[in-house]
Amino acid sequence: MESASGGWLGVLALLVSTGGAVATAWLGGRTRPAPQEIPEGPQEPLPQAPPQAADTWVVSPEMYSWFQDQMSALHRRVGDLEDAEQEQRQRGDRLERLLGLALAHIDHQDQRMTASGMQLVPMDPELTAARGSM
Repeated sequence: MESASGGWLGVLALLVSTGGAVATAWLGGRTRPAPQEIPEGPQEPLPQAPPQAADTWVVSPEMYSWFQDQMSALHRRVGDLEDAEQEQRQRGDRLERLLGLALAHIDHQDQRMTASGMQLVPMDPELTAARGSM
């Protein structure tokens, strides 16, 4: 009798895990932003490619030049995005450092006030947690 209940438990575990995986995949697909919702920088349309001779594998000099222009523009755009990302990271690092200094200053002032015998008003729990994490 125990082996029959063990078999059912195995099947039930398989069904639950499969159902969870399907639900996770379904919800993950629903919460992922649609491509048109993803913010992008200013986009300019690609210029029309020069016409090519039909039924040939030869690339015309005009097409080669057009392709080089597109690749150099893409390279510049990627460079601009990398520069912007680096600037944002530097701003975030600077903000984190300043926040740490401010919290250390607040802590020092709290210690001075407590040492002088002043009663301190309890802080907001979020600020207490932030002070504890620095």
